[in-house]
Amino acid sequence: MGTMATNPFRFAVTALPAPNLGDWASYARAVEADGFDALLIPENYPLPDGFTAAGVALGATTTLEVGTFVVASPLHDPRHAAWQARSLATVSGGRFRLGIGTGRPDVAADAEALGVPYGTAGERLARVQQTIDALAEIDGDGPHTPVLLAAGGPKALALGAARADTVALAVPPSTTAQQLAAATEPLRGRVEIAASVFVVGREAPEFVQRFIGSDLDALAANDSPALLDGDTDQICETLIRRREQYGISLLSLGGHTVDAMRPVVARLRGR
Repeated sequence: MGTMATNPFRFAVTALPAPNLGDWASYARAVEADGFDALLIPENYPLPDGFTAAGVALGATTTLEVGTFVVASPLHDPRHAAWQARSLATVSGGRFRLGIGTGRPDVAADAEALGVPYGTAGERLARVQQTIDALAEIDGDGPHTPVLLAAGGPKALALGAARADTVALAVPPSTTAQQLAAATEPLRGRVEIAASVFVVGREAPEFVQRFIGSDLDALAANDSPALLDGDTDQICETLIRRREQYGISLLSLGGHTVDAMRPVVARLRGR
């Protein structure tokens, strides 16, 4: 499918209500005022949960899309999560996107702390599908609540292609360009494809290095979507090429990358 249905570029800021960001409602308004398309909110127990944080951000803004990025299926009852998602979409005039996935490995500790089962990979993915099914049921004939699915494995990618509006690539930093092309091929032309940007240039904060590794040369050699390098022209060319090759059009920017990416956002947003 490739270039048959090219989605316009959209840019999101990824942030959660951590104390260092100050007042959360003010932060959401600043993201909106800066011209970003969306605010995407991870969950990290015991910081505020994604639904509560999204509700405050939606109440503080008027045009910004707000989504969870993502809620982990083991931590949320499928029908209750669907109810919350539909509620947020309704009261915000359709600005909420339910981001859901099976959860990072450290979600196992969150599940233990909350006294809920973490489950096997298959059970966690089944709960994702149950949540999407419950959301479709509660949406009924009314407006559709958009779904973002974080997916990396074949089964999750297949579910995303069939049932999600957006698929956020949850692939290891070591993923090669060939593997990325194979993973995204079934998605292209069917859904919006999102990737997270963790490094702009060759300077990565320590917490980012812990997450994606410190060998940025290896990331660059793999054409990792997590890394962007060069001046504004070069970064724009890279993003346009990656959209052609992999279909990636929604870029989720870590807060530490926003300043460096402002000229890129100004140039490519909506194109």
